[in-house]
Amino acid sequence: MVRLKELDVLRGIAALNVVVFHYTSKFRMNFGHNYPAKFDWDLGRYGVELFFMISGFVIFMSLQGKTSLEDFAYKRFSRLYPTYWICVFITFLIVNLSQDPKMEPNSFSILLMNMSMLQGVFGIKNVDGAYWSLIPELFFYAFMGALFQLKMLGKVRTIAVIWLTLMISNSLFKLPFGAYVLNLQYGMFFLAGILFYRIKFKEGDWREHILIGFCFLAGVIENPTLICLGVFFTIFCLFYLFVYDKLKVFAWKPFVFLGYISYPLYLLHQNIGFVLMRKIGKYIPNEFLVILIGIVCMITVAWLVTRFLEKPILHFLRNYRFSKPRYSGSFQK
Repeated sequence: MVRLKELDVLRGIAALNVVVFHYTSKFRMNFGHNYPAKFDWDLGRYGVELFFMISGFVIFMSLQGKTSLEDFAYKRFSRLYPTYWICVFITFLIVNLSQDPKMEPNSFSILLMNMSMLQGVFGIKNVDGAYWSLIPELFFYAFMGALFQLKMLGKVRTIAVIWLTLMISNSLFKLPFGAYVLNLQYGMFFLAGILFYRIKFKEGDWREHILIGFCFLAGVIENPTLICLGVFFTIFCLFYLFVYDKLKVFAWKPFVFLGYISYPLYLLHQNIGFVLMRKIGKYIPNEFLVILIGIVCMITVAWLVTRFLEKPILHFLRNYRFSKPRYSGSFQK
């Protein structure tokens, strides 16, 4: 599958926003900051919605051409789980060893349940609060895998109309079933990513633009605030710039780099960053400097995990499976 540099730019923007949100607004909420709250980056919480839109685009793209459900599942597993296991264990170890009185340690049983990535379904505590977003991702993968197996991916518009109707109905009336499994709270962003894929690769027409408009509307109905209206408008505009090749002007190396390390950075940054900031905050009175040091340190750790663990493991797992002759065609997808 071709890696698009502009998608790394979007990943980098999303990742940086989430990190700064956690180190300002979220840190203040949990532990307190001494500087004025007006400097908190509360808008960064919506970087997750941008991640969801990227996932919609990428997952739909990965199901094009010659592939199979087995290949799709293996690729998703190899992409998500090994890195996730590494980051969960590192986070568990550092938080428990920190003995920070305001950082609740996790039991070994919680660690084991977190290894499944499904702990949120059963109401079990996340080793790191950022892991909540992995459940919507997994449900979306399962949904797309089912559509692929049923050979329904060619009926995107029909599926979009039905899915959007359920999403808007759930926002207005709170449907008594399926809202969690069917991703009715965040599905509009995954769906928008799919529709943007069809536009970028000349598979869509004016109807895709109309459906994208309804995705935006569904997001605002689910989050009816002026802030969300502005943030979601910005996210959708960024994707329009991407699909029409206007985002290349923003393809700065720092954003591309952040996109490259975005998965480990997202998994590692929150609780480990909190521990680090609370430790160095005892010696450095300037909280802006503490935040900057926290960001730089976690970017460094994420790069080390990406460079020496995530990429080598992924390369090994993909080569191990797809080097076999009967899979050689699907690997070229």
